[in-house]
Amino acid sequence: MMMLVGGTSRATASSSSSSSMTMTMTMIDGYRRASGRRCKRCVIARGGSEREVVEEDATRRTILGVDAAGTPIRDWDECVEWGKRAKPSAETLGLLDASIFALALPGVAELLLDPVMGAVDTGFIGRLRGEGAADALGGLAVSTTCFNFCFKLFNFLAVVTGPLVAAKISAAGGRNSAGGRSAAKETVGSAMALAIVLGCASCAVLEVFSDPLLELCGAHHQVLLTADGEFTPSLMDADAPNVDALYENAEAYLRIRAFSLPAALISTVGVGTFRGLLDTKTPLFIACVTEAVHLGLDPLLIFGIGPFVGMNVTGAAIATTAAEWVGALWFVKLMLDEQVLDLRTMFKKPKQLDDLGTLVRGSTAQLTRTVFLQTVLVRATATATALGVAGAHQVCLQLWWITLFGLDAVAVSAQALVAASLGKNDVVGARIAADRALGWGVGAGVIVGAVVFLAAPSIPYLFTDDVDIATEAVIPIRILALLQPLNSAVFVGDGVLQGASDFDYLAKAMAIAAGAGVLAITVAGNADGASLASVWEGMAVLMVGRAATLGWRYYRDETSPILPDSSLECVLYYGDTVEDNEDADITGA
Repeated sequence: MMMLVGGTSRATASSSSSSSMTMTMTMIDGYRRASGRRCKRCVIARGGSEREVVEEDATRRTILGVDAAGTPIRDWDECVEWGKRAKPSAETLGLLDASIFALALPGVAELLLDPVMGAVDTGFIGRLRGEGAADALGGLAVSTTCFNFCFKLFNFLAVVTGPLVAAKISAAGGRNSAGGRSAAKETVGSAMALAIVLGCASCAVLEVFSDPLLELCGAHHQVLLTADGEFTPSLMDADAPNVDALYENAEAYLRIRAFSLPAALISTVGVGTFRGLLDTKTPLFIACVTEAVHLGLDPLLIFGIGPFVGMNVTGAAIATTAAEWVGALWFVKLMLDEQVLDLRTMFKKPKQLDDLGTLVRGSTAQLTRTVFLQTVLVRATATATALGVAGAHQVCLQLWWITLFGLDAVAVSAQALVAASLGKNDVVGARIAADRALGWGVGAGVIVGAVVFLAAPSIPYLFTDDVDIATEAVIPIRILALLQPLNSAVFVGDGVLQGASDFDYLAKAMAIAAGAGVLAITVAGNADGASLASVWEGMAVLMVGRAATLGWRYYRDETSPILPDSSLECVLYYGDTVEDNEDADITGA
């Protein structure tokens, strides 16, 4: 008989008339361990004596997966090297797939709604007509890149909080257990306090240092000149954006959008918390409410309706900021209802300093990783602006973010399942979940890439009515399409290693890939005949570098936290039978 309760299963087998057997095992995402039964290699690997081996044989009547008569027992894996282990049963993989999709399907919608906010702004601004329309779209490209640089620096609040919450709740007995929520309360409180402090400080930085930050992203008060004092060739084109007007639009958007940073970081902690609870439906619900508010305000404030005067880029910034605060306050309410957040103790010194240390160390490494990634994106935008193709680059960037977050949903599943398994010291279960998620991720990347490649000539018109901008974006979009399978594998690899709290390695790997990416973009942008396609070829170098470094950690590095070794105990997969061993008495956890 088998019962499934709240994601954790317990299996029992009834006895025959001549003997009895009671078996209780914890199932984690379709995988279970019977630690009370071990093969000879397991015993010896742990320093066991020959007497213990004999006693183990008497209990189990097997040595390395065969019974006393020498007949192989199908339902028990030999404790051999990981690469030679038997594959999980179809029922195991079926349950694991159900867990992946239960997390990923709501997650894909929730993740997509974040870049959709930027895409909606781009779509509305791209339909402004008359003089200054190209300047408005170019200014939006620069300002959103600048804002995203600051915001993405702190995405560790979700990336680090999620695995820590999942591991704590898993170790404490699950979300519905008595100690599950309280075990994560201090971690969530510390992350929330950090989000508020960082959000307010970042808002102040954007307001005070908007000029140098926008210049870093490619916008300037004066028209760009060559070293000889001549106009930059791309700016001699009458249709190219005026740099001075582009800067004014960028500054107007950024100074208002800066006030949404505290809200955005509060929401980031909320997303991480609910992912740790293995709940992606709640963030989806809040994201839908947030985008509904945003979608309602955008046309009203950008174009103006009735007595309302259109404010162009400024209106887009106000609409987005208001929507962000609606979502943040809703997250706080639901976390209070879930009893994983206590406002009274949020800014107090945690009782478990180790938890705070883990949060800070992981956050620092993830922050470093994000700085490297955002440096590449800023360099790409600055190069595109210097080439006079900032508007087309904005279209490509929005598609980049949409496909990234859409494919990242499988990475969210991998992160949560790996963290939950490792919270119970189940390395084998974590690896099985990681392998399965990687397969689904690559498959999704192939499908998305094919659709984007075929639709490349039409996609730009979702964001702009300008024929020149749309034409310029087609080839870069096709480059982006060809990268999708590789991108998806990278995103899932990120999620797996984040679930394993392997943040230090992720930072080092990103440093290598980002260095190559910045170099490639710089060289391509300065070459004769450089175009926006050259910039996105440089972005491809970034992704190839990321795939190489993550692949090494996943498959080859013996110090990887998700690479099982040959000293693990024998395991029983869900769906395999034990009727042939009814005489044995098994107790595992």
